[in-house]
Amino acid sequence: MAGNASASELRKDLPPDVTSTLHYLLDLVKNEDGAAYDERRIGPLMAFLLASKPDDAIYRADDSFDAPSAYNGFTVNTGIQRITDYIMDADIPSFFFWPSSLRLSRWTRVDGGDQQFDRLREASTGLNTPFILKGSEHITITPDQHTGAYYSYDVDRMVILGPYQKGRVMINLFRQQEPSAVGRRGWVLGKDEEWSYLYTRDKGLNVKGLGWADTYMYDSFGVTVYYQADPGKPAVTCGTVSWVKAGWAGINMVQSKHIHRGLVRVADAFKEVLEDPRLPEPAQLAETFSKSKDLPILTLKAYAKDYLSGLERRIQSSDTLLKKVGDKFDSQALLEQMTRDELYAALALDYLKKLLGHDPVMDSHPF
Repeated sequence: MAGNASASELRKDLPPDVTSTLHYLLDLVKNEDGAAYDERRIGPLMAFLLASKPDDAIYRADDSFDAPSAYNGFTVNTGIQRITDYIMDADIPSFFFWPSSLRLSRWTRVDGGDQQFDRLREASTGLNTPFILKGSEHITITPDQHTGAYYSYDVDRMVILGPYQKGRVMINLFRQQEPSAVGRRGWVLGKDEEWSYLYTRDKGLNVKGLGWADTYMYDSFGVTVYYQADPGKPAVTCGTVSWVKAGWAGINMVQSKHIHRGLVRVADAFKEVLEDPRLPEPAQLAETFSKSKDLPILTLKAYAKDYLSGLERRIQSSDTLLKKVGDKFDSQALLEQMTRDELYAALALDYLKKLLGHDPVMDSHPF
């Protein structure tokens, strides 16, 4: 296991030509000319993605963003068309597929309008030339497993879908626009793979002596590649590189090993959701959420009240959770503080847990 190796054995730099490719791609996000994408430029990154690597290595890119970085590779046993149909459907909440890392995510701007999502998915069925989707997204992440801090921020996004050699590649890119809102306290309830979280409006960290700290995610950048080399074989090779700078008083407290753990956390949940045979087909999920996206906030609050009551009962019945949360759980106060997006996201996550047999809090959902 990588965690048993020494720090010096873990750290390996990405090849310089791979890092150059990553910078080229991230520059495209802020380039108004999306047509500037040239598939010939991604060769070094694709070669690294497909190359064999030591099991105990944690790769990192350069520090040109004044932030540490890490790489993680994984394989999802499905086709890229299926991934595209799920994660690029405007009716399906995108956080549905990253339950361990995203509390919520919402596109706030799409160049060319929301119909670009349909066009991208349609283009993927007979892909001869690259299709580019650009816009902005508002994101709130789940609590950190150790500090409990969670952050909200906006990113510029770009999705490239195109042919590569005999297969198809999708590249997801993001650049954080500005420092996040101040970090707030949350908890991971139980094991992280249970996807159970509690969020408060309190600032600071759940770390002794640092409860006072006003923390921020100062900057972040990310490149994720999904590549299906053989159209007839349902296997997508994936690789993610992420840079993160976060801390307090302008001081970065993030290390490459922290980023790598986070990337593994993201990949494991993504893979679990996409490979689960109980996951409804994309069209069925899209129809389900399309019908519910305009539900009145009073309806969402009624369901969320039952959800929070059930969550409170779970906490009260567990000495471990009761010790962790203490008197911070006030279901009525939390209900009144939650925005419509937060209400919807909490219920959607519990609904996902119901679909996949993850011990949901509720039996009935408004979907």
